Amino acid sequence: MTDIEGVHVTEWGAGPRVLFIHGGTPGGGAAAFSHQESLKERWHLVLPDRPAHGLSPRQGDEDFERDALLLTPLLEPGTHLVGQSYGGMVALYLATAHPELVASLVLIEPPAFCFAPDDPVVRDMAAKNRELFTNPPDDPVVMMRSVFAMLGIGVEIPDPAPDFFVDIAKAFAAEVVQVRVPDEATVDASILAAAGFPVLVLTSGRVPGFEHI
Repeated sequence: MTDIEGVHVTEWGAGPRVLFIHGGTPGGGAAAFSHQESLKERWHLVLPDRPAHGLSPRQGDEDFERDALLLTPLLEPGTHLVGQSYGGMVALYLATAHPELVASLVLIEPPAFCFAPDDPVVRDMAAKNRELFTNPPDDPVVMMRSVFAMLGIGVEIPDPAPDFFVDIAKAFAAEVVQVRVPDEATVDASILAAAGFPVLVLTSGRVPGFEHI
């Protein structure tokens, strides 16, 4: 097991190494990828909790670039890299910084606006994302509805929202203003192309911005 100061890491199974990097799941890596636990029969699954998630304490504002540096010790030769949502940006920074260590890269709806900055659909999504995260609505439930709509999350929030959901929304609203907005990312796609490892991008097909990216 790799020990990283301030970062809790869950490890399952044995075999080829797969590093899973979660997005905004409050419970961290093991919670975000719980449905993948059965893969431990054939793979060594490495699931860090990014700072401010799961069992890892906050380390300042949430930052994809900072997280990539923190998680670099988990990247060993031949690692298969999986990044989901905001964690996809972390995975991209890891893969471009150390392409020689990566066996493959899987990205699940990454907000990689930098790959299509001139696409009007992507530009519109990036602008709405920035506005939502830097100037959130006063009502946290309204904010959650906006986030669900932007990310294509097909969950209906009753009106009025139940008390437990209001509590979740308030906690999310407090956290989201401490997140570095992903449109600040700069990733050199030519490094990925030159590295030669397979890259797979997964999307739901429901969000035009992700499809255009």
